[in-house]
Order: sequence, then C-alpha cells, then structure tokens
Amino acid sequence: MNGRSREIVKIREANRAAAVGKLLLGQLKNWQEFLEIDVIDLETLPRRRLKSGHYDVQKRLSKEIDAFCSRNFGNMTAKKLSVLYDQIKSHRGLEIPLPEFEERFSTIKPRALRGHPKHATLVISLWGMQFKYPEHYFAEDIQESLTRARHISEQLKTYSDLPHTKAKQERDEIALLIRGREFSVRACLLSCFNLIEAYFNGLAWEFSKDSGAVSKLSNKKREMIQDSGRTKFRDKLVKYPEIISGQRLWDDKQEPIRTFLDEMKPFRDALVHPSPFTVPEKFGGHDKLQILYRLDLEVAESCANLTVDIISSAQSHLHGENFTEPPWLIDLKKRLFA
Repeated sequence: MNGRSREIVKIREANRAAAVGKLLLGQLKNWQEFLEIDVIDLETLPRRRLKSGHYDVQKRLSKEIDAFCSRNFGNMTAKKLSVLYDQIKSHRGLEIPLPEFEERFSTIKPRALRGHPKHATLVISLWGMQFKYPEHYFAEDIQESLTRARHISEQLKTYSDLPHTKAKQERDEIALLIRGREFSVRACLLSCFNLIEAYFNGLAWEFSKDSGAVSKLSNKKREMIQDSGRTKFRDKLVKYPEIISGQRLWDDKQEPIRTFLDEMKPFRDALVHPSPFTVPEKFGGHDKLQILYRLDLEVAESCANLTVDIISSAQSHLHGENFTEPPWLIDLKKRLFA
C-alpha cells in the first residue's frame, strides 16, 4: 500500500468504529446516519482533505474510540469494531449470543454488562446495546399479569355492592372483567414456574462452563448439571445450589421450597396437564379440575412472592449477601411490593 491507500484504510476503519460506538450508546437518530459514513468516496477526495481526515483520526477520533473500548470491553479494537460494522450493516442491527460475541469480538466488562447473565443474547439496534434472556422476559410477565389482575380486582369491587337485579344488567361487563382476571392469574402462575426454571437452568449452564469445577463432580451430579432438560424440576431447586456451591442450602421439606412444590406446583400441573382424571395417590391424589378452578389472585400473589424468596435465597447462598442482584429481580421486587 502507498501512503494514500493506508490513510484511506485508517480513516474508513475509524469512521466505521465511531459509528458502531455511537450506535452502541444509542446516539444515532436513524440507520441512514449509521450507513452514510460508509458511502463517502474517500478515494476521490483531494489529498489535502484526506490528510486532514487522517490527522483527525490520529489526534481525536482514535482516542475517543480507544476510551470507549476501554470503558466497555476487555479487548476490543477499532479494527474489530470495523468488522462489527459490516455485521450490523447487513441486517440493520444484530442479535448474537453473548458467548459468541465475546469469542468473535471482545469480552464485555461488568460495567457494560450491568448484571445481565452470560447466557444472554446481545442486541444491537438504534436503541443501543441491550441484552435479552428468559429470566427478564418471565419476570416482566409476572409483573404485567399480576398488575392486570390487581387492577381488574379493584374494578370488580365497584360491582360488589350492587343488588343482584342491577348486577345482572351489567352481566357482560362483569363477565369480561372476570375473564381478564382469570386469564391474568393463570398467566402469572405459569410465569412464576417459567422464571424459576429459567433461573436454575441458567445457574447450571454458567457452572457447566467451568470445566475444572465440573470435572470434580460425580457422574450423577455432572449429568444433572449438564443435561438440565432431563433433570426433575424438584431436583433443580433442591440440588443445583448444593452442587454449584458445595454447600447445602435446603431440602424439599424446608420453606419456601416446601410450600412452592407442595402447594403451588399442583396448580401448575393442573394448568400444564389439564385432565378430568384424578391424579394417582402416589402423586398426591389431586383433583386437577378442582385445583384449576380454585386458582385465584391470592394464589397467584403467593406464588409470585415464593418465587422471589426462592431466587433471592439462592442468589444469597451462591454469591453472598452483598452480591448485587440482577436487574430483572430488582424490578420484580419493586413491582410486587410497591
């Protein structure tokens, strides 16, 4: 390469890196602003303007890019950001598993990760750099469904003192509200179990990446951690914390595990496996239909509170009391106890 060609490569690389940096920070107004820097015809620019652009890259832009990378990434460079630009450009955004991003581009520092788990999917869009993962989704599902159920219950109170003859005239409106509340409490309870399983599966996944720790486990425990799809739900709650930490947290006879499994799980089973057949005595002899019809707001709220208690206890056990809770758990607690 001659001097001019090297300057062009350096300027284009820096411009692309700067555009990615601004995108990650959510500072771009639209995709046109992101794409336009790549259509500048540097090859035909007068030598004076090109040299000026190269000077700007060396003295200002490169320092800004380096500072951005230093704050947010472990080993990101302008060259890697330029490669990332092409990935984003192709689809007007990017969704990529965080482990794959860190393998191909750079590790992300805790400051930028902000408590999100390593199994998250990294999303790059005009909204900036974000993360999505099951725990966040299900925690928001609990918040949304419980908020709706509570709101509808307040609306139904306005009908509670009506004479029956008057209430019959409002039958359609009352029925609509009741259907909305019933739907919301069912959604809340299922979301609680989804969140619990997503959380404990996430713990197992992250632990399984530590080959040294996994190699010290017995074959049974190793299979339980590495093949979470075949591990019983009860075993995940009871045994995963002990396997990961090396210390026992609880058994299925202790609170809040006992109430969650013995009193809440039958509601979940009735929803997931509805049947008019009574469950065999060895499974508790539950009448699934009767349980299904008994599900109400009080049960949903109890299940949500137990879910938070279980996850908070596991977090404290595994990371210590001073460990910063994940953002989705902090938000869920605020909404539940507001």
